[in-house]
Amino acid sequence: MKSIFLRGRDQHRIGGLTLEGLGPVAAALSRGGARKTYDHTDPNEDCVAFALGDGGELVIAADGHHGDLGSEAAVQAILSDFAARFTAATPPTTSADAWRELAFDALLRANHAVLEIAGRNNLRPAPTTLVLAVLRPAEDLLLHASVGDSHLFAIDAAGATELGGRDPAWKFTPFLGYEEARRDLLERYSRVGVRSLEGLRAVALATDGLSELGIGVENPAGTVHASVARIEPGTAADLSALRACRGIIEDAMDAHRRQEAGDNLACSVVWLQR
Repeated sequence: MKSIFLRGRDQHRIGGLTLEGLGPVAAALSRGGARKTYDHTDPNEDCVAFALGDGGELVIAADGHHGDLGSEAAVQAILSDFAARFTAATPPTTSADAWRELAFDALLRANHAVLEIAGRNNLRPAPTTLVLAVLRPAEDLLLHASVGDSHLFAIDAAGATELGGRDPAWKFTPFLGYEEARRDLLERYSRVGVRSLEGLRAVALATDGLSELGIGVENPAGTVHASVARIEPGTAADLSALRACRGIIEDAMDAHRRQEAGDNLACSVVWLQR
């Protein structure tokens, strides 16, 4: 298994962009295109990671609040405890229900990691939103899970379908990093599902620096679809993932600059047309 982990504490330059790729997967991280206009603890509290194994890919992004420790701990916990199983040549399960249970296990482990790192440093917990996807082409499987307002898009020729994000009817944003985040509450306030990969050109995830009102783009799904659609047919998968990921981040940073208000940005793209 190979992995890449981009941490917010390593990217503090406004307008800066860190972009990494391996095979059909790319990840990008930025502080944003303009300064934050809201209260915050650290300059960049987002992070993004991915892992590639013989059986598939895992992508994860987290958007921390009140510090970068929480988001980093949540992503590291999933990389350490779940990435090898999720991407192994032999799948850990063949049942959709069992895949969902593994997703809840990962979210609970991430929740505990946020609390654990805070206790170790004698700090209050730094809650985080989190979104992850597992893609296993041989099993025609996409497992997706999210807590909070980060995005996960399944992209085909017609458009980008949102699989992440929070229910717009909620008057709050759920986070990981609370003692109260038991399994029953995660069942209620997360979005977890299993679907086919058939017909998809790519899968992309992004934190809410893409979409936040008065900061990000007006049409997040349209922006993501346009970045994927700009890739010429026949382009190698590794270049396609890198170019689409860069395009999503740069479109969001352009919106930050126009509105003179920024937010951290994390994005990952898995290219499926190989």
